Amino acid sequence: MQNNVISSISKIKRTRPNIRMLLAIASGALMLMWYNNIQAMHSIQEHLIEGNKPDRNRLRIDNTSFSSKKRKEHDPIINNSIYNGLVKVADFQLAREKSYYEEGRDAISHSSPNTNKTEFVSPYAYAWVIGGIHEDRLAYKGFMWTIFISAHLLKKLGTTADFWVYVRLSPDSILDDLPPEDRKVLEALGFNIVLLEKPKKESFAQLVYDKFLTINMTDYKRVMFLDADMIPLTGLDFYFHLSDPEYTEVPTLLKPNFIIASREEPCNTGMFMVEPSKEAFEIYSEIVWKQHEEAKSLPYPYFNSENGWGHTFLETDFWEGIIKKGTRWKFHAAHSDQGLMYYYAKYARMEVSIAIGDRVQNWKAGHGNLPELESDTHGVLATYQGEVLRYQYLCDKPADEARRLDQGNLLWTCTPPYNSVAHFMGNSKPWRRKFDLRRATDSSFRQFGARYFWFKALAEASDKYEIGLDIKHWNKVHLESVRGSLLGEKAEYQDQADVVGIKVKETTK
Repeated sequence: MQNNVISSISKIKRTRPNIRMLLAIASGALMLMWYNNIQAMHSIQEHLIEGNKPDRNRLRIDNTSFSSKKRKEHDPIINNSIYNGLVKVADFQLAREKSYYEEGRDAISHSSPNTNKTEFVSPYAYAWVIGGIHEDRLAYKGFMWTIFISAHLLKKLGTTADFWVYVRLSPDSILDDLPPEDRKVLEALGFNIVLLEKPKKESFAQLVYDKFLTINMTDYKRVMFLDADMIPLTGLDFYFHLSDPEYTEVPTLLKPNFIIASREEPCNTGMFMVEPSKEAFEIYSEIVWKQHEEAKSLPYPYFNSENGWGHTFLETDFWEGIIKKGTRWKFHAAHSDQGLMYYYAKYARMEVSIAIGDRVQNWKAGHGNLPELESDTHGVLATYQGEVLRYQYLCDKPADEARRLDQGNLLWTCTPPYNSVAHFMGNSKPWRRKFDLRRATDSSFRQFGARYFWFKALAEASDKYEIGLDIKHWNKVHLESVRGSLLGEKAEYQDQADVVGIKVKETTK
């Protein structure tokens, strides 16, 4: 018995060093966690100090704005709970005295030394922009539903690309985040959600600059932007593939940047594709800064139609739309996003494909710091486009029949990229119109069938993602609350003072 007691005491003595060691390890771990949290708080506080410029390589987007669980699992910064809370409070703490290009340059970065590249499964992404979100003004809902529809259709059509949406709440909204019902659906669809700072004053003219944040999405080889009043009518991934030399299943027929001319404009920014990079975004930022500084010395509307965004056209160097050409910056939205994108892609990057009807022009850098036409080819895209889900403008009819029915002037819409999507511009937006399921038609006349398809796709998405819409009783339940205009239909000249940063008591209309 005595021997057993002595043996037990000896065992306890031998285990004491192990207990001390375990206690020391635990204490060290707790101190390390405390130190890391203090460091994280110190890092965030540096960005919250007034006047301190955010470091885009360290300041990360609020992870509560991200739907991907893989981000939370793989990113050590996002996993820090103190960092998570403070980033959202800061919402990047950007002073609104800065112009829009500065906000994008400093705050929105999708690349960081700490980014684990395995977070992004795809080399491609689709992006949307939506603003004017307010708890009492529901005109934004139609645009949000269209984003839901687009993502839903792209997924059904087999896309492998990621989804991103840039969001702005109205300045007078009491919300500090998306309405829960909207966030729930976006997350279910797999969106990465970027909540941008509330503007002091909102307008269509200001919101369109957010489209150019796509140029800074540097984790991707290509990013395609789609307007929030546009839906895909076929798979769109083939545009990525045709521009990517590393995708060997199809030839590389497109440049890394792809823009689309419309009827009377050389570029319509409802749909475009860019090659993001740090260098490209710096070039874009410099263009905007320079033009806005020069605009401050110009009379209303603060835009030079001769020099535009930095280029004076010559007789042999003109812009080209479907039915119109010109040598002055006097096309629709030349002073805004459409002129800016045209200049950025063709004259600043000089590596762009431009769709003009059924033609695709490829441009490269030439002599004298000017772009040089490399090729101008007809019908190059139709071979690679998949089945079109709905036809518009009688594109399923013979050309002579379309002409007889007064649609002949729109025959250019019957080829990709124009028939790849349905763009509901102006008052053609489906959600602003009465809808009667009994009278709905798949007719290809104008956009009748495309609008019906919008409702069918919305009904399908509503059922799948539990949105709770009553499509059958649309006119009674939803129409009045969403039929109003959101931020207008175009970038108005009277908003130029705010965009450029000119403080005036009253702007002449």
